[in-house]
Amino acid sequence: MKNDARFLSLNILVQFESTKKQLGFIQNENFSKKKYQENTKSRAKVLSSEVVKLKGRLDYLIENISGRKIIYFKKSLLSILRIGFYEILYDENIPDYAAVDTAVSLTKLKLNRKASGLTNAVLRNLIRKKESKADWSENLKKSQKWNSFPDWLQARWKNQFSKEIFLDLINSFNNEPETYIRNNTGKKNKSLQKMLSQKGVDSEIFNESFLKTKHGVKQILDHSFFKLGSISIQDPASYGIVECLGLEKGDSVLDVCAAPGTKSLAMSFLVGAKGKILSSDIDSSRVEMGIKDLKRNQLGNIFWSEKDATKDSFNMVDKILIDAPCSGTGVIRRKTDIKWRRKETDFIFFSRLQLKILCHISEFLKPGGILVYGTCSIEEIENWKVVEQFLNLNKNFSLLHLPSSIKNTWVDKRGCLSTIPDINEVDGMFAARLKKND
Repeated sequence: MKNDARFLSLNILVQFESTKKQLGFIQNENFSKKKYQENTKSRAKVLSSEVVKLKGRLDYLIENISGRKIIYFKKSLLSILRIGFYEILYDENIPDYAAVDTAVSLTKLKLNRKASGLTNAVLRNLIRKKESKADWSENLKKSQKWNSFPDWLQARWKNQFSKEIFLDLINSFNNEPETYIRNNTGKKNKSLQKMLSQKGVDSEIFNESFLKTKHGVKQILDHSFFKLGSISIQDPASYGIVECLGLEKGDSVLDVCAAPGTKSLAMSFLVGAKGKILSSDIDSSRVEMGIKDLKRNQLGNIFWSEKDATKDSFNMVDKILIDAPCSGTGVIRRKTDIKWRRKETDFIFFSRLQLKILCHISEFLKPGGILVYGTCSIEEIENWKVVEQFLNLNKNFSLLHLPSSIKNTWVDKRGCLSTIPDINEVDGMFAARLKKND
């Protein structure tokens, strides 16, 4: 059982609840401890990610079925019940009896026989409830607990968006995101689409630079086209931030807070062999990831360094991209743990850090140069409010219109790039294009 995907998932979930570290980090840490089969790791990754995504709803259901408050369950028992509830309610490939038997065995292994009796009773109550009435959960869906988001974050978004947008946003974040493939081949998307199809990857054309596929990220990462650098995985809105710079062949660009380098790679193709991307990040391990990816893409125009964007010195350049550290609320559907790790005070912390970075890095822009400030957040305090403060403090900068390549539906009333997942079918991104006046 200790090599089972559920056992591995349980360890991951308990660690997540105890440490609040990034879920991806915990998953990779556990996968590296022992030689697991690939299908075990894949299953454990999906299972732990899905349980974390829906844990608010699962906890609500556990309380309803068991008649006990969540606070009275030990972390390990609660995680076992979450796995059991998820498999019974949402995994069509797992028979109910198998979900119960495994959960009971896990409880015996991790806790004791008495606790396993509770696990057995609660899960069998759930099955009886499910089988007794097809619409048994309809009344439960009326509670905001069903949305599986912290109450404070839901309250925040209710104030920020209309009721319709709020509900659509929540549903979007709880649905599986599609994978977007950026075309690096130099060939038309139609041609790439045909070549990928011959290799077992079906897709549809999203725009002239991207294909959209239902296949998972792992299948694309394992594809020979990815390993050769012919394609990249990137959300089109993330690429839209790059497009805001209006890059041309031969341009030199300072890219700060850049690791692991997805946008740096996109820019390297746009500026060509005679251009130069000066990429930096404060995190040495993430810089190593960026350097490692250069070998896959065989690019010689990206130059990595470990630097602090709040205080270190940089070369004077004509164009700068600040991919600012942020709350990441725009990418919750891809990083399901964000909603549980964030605190309301984080938004203030990030907005102050963002303004500090923007003010410092702007000093290295030549007169007449272009700076793009971007985030993967949907919070105004991290987006327009930061830009507004910066413009008030720096009268020699002005806000510019975005290039015509940016879709009109992605441009907000202030002329900034602003996307919302449920409306634009892409990740939530923000970008402002600024000019340093002569």
